[in-house]
Amino acid sequence: MSKINFTLLENSYNFLNFSLLQAIEAEVNPEKWKYAILHLVQAIELILKERLKREHPSLIFRDVDKQKETVSLEFAASRLQKISKIEFDKSDLDTIWLATSFRNQIVHFEFSIEIVEIKSVYSKLIGFFQSFLLKEFKISLDTIINKEIWLQAIKIIDYVNELLKRAKDQFKSENIIVDYIFECPRCHQYSFVIQNQINTCYVCGHEDRMEKCYWCEKYRFIDDLFLLHENDDKQYCEDCILELKNRRNLDDDIGYYTMDFQ
Repeated sequence: MSKINFTLLENSYNFLNFSLLQAIEAEVNPEKWKYAILHLVQAIELILKERLKREHPSLIFRDVDKQKETVSLEFAASRLQKISKIEFDKSDLDTIWLATSFRNQIVHFEFSIEIVEIKSVYSKLIGFFQSFLLKEFKISLDTIINKEIWLQAIKIIDYVNELLKRAKDQFKSENIIVDYIFECPRCHQYSFVIQNQINTCYVCGHEDRMEKCYWCEKYRFIDDLFLLHENDDKQYCEDCILELKNRRNLDDDIGYYTMDFQ
C-alpha cells in the first residue's frame, strides 16, 4: 500500500503553506482566519520539535523514558531554553504564549475577534516562524513557500506593517514619549498610548485604561490590577500580589494586607 510520509520539518512546512492559503481566502471569507491561525500555530510547534529532535530524538517526548506523549508548544520552548541553550527574548516568549492562547481559545471556547487584531496576531506569528527558521536552520521563509501563495500572503503582513508605520508617524507628530507606549492587549502591537490620558491603540483603535500598581509603580491595564483588601482602594499587579503573599516582615503601611494570606 502507498504511504504518505512527512518529516517533522516537512510537516511544519505543510501546515504553514495551508495556513497561508487559509489567510488568503480569509480576505473574502473571514471565517477562514480561524483555520489560518490554528495551522500556523501547529507549524510553529512542529518546527520547535524539529529543533529539539536535532538535539536528541528523545527530547520531543514529554517523558523521555516512556516516549508516548510529545511536548506541547510551551514545553518545547522551555526545553529548548534549558537543554539546547536557545535564547528566546521576551518578545519571542510573548509570541509563543500568544500562539498557545489563541489556539486554546479557538479549540476550546467561544471565539470572537476583530479582523485587524487577528491580522496583527497572524503577522507576529509569521514573524516568529520566519526568524526561528532562519536563526536555527539557516533557511529563508520564501524558499519553502509556493511563490504565488507568498506574494499574496505578504500583502496581509504588509497591511499590519503599514498600520504600525502610520502609528509611529503619529507618535512623532504628537510628540509621544516612548515610556507612555505599551503593547496593546487586543492587536499586540506596541502602539497603545497613555500619554495625556489618550488611552488608545494607534493601530487597532482599542480603548482601555492603565493605572500604576501601588507596589511596583509600573503601569498595568486596569483588568490586570487587583485589590488586596476589600476595604481598600489600592490596586496591585499579579506579580506584586504574589510577592506580598510570600513576605513575612512587611512595613507597617502594608502589614495588615497579609492577614488573609497565611
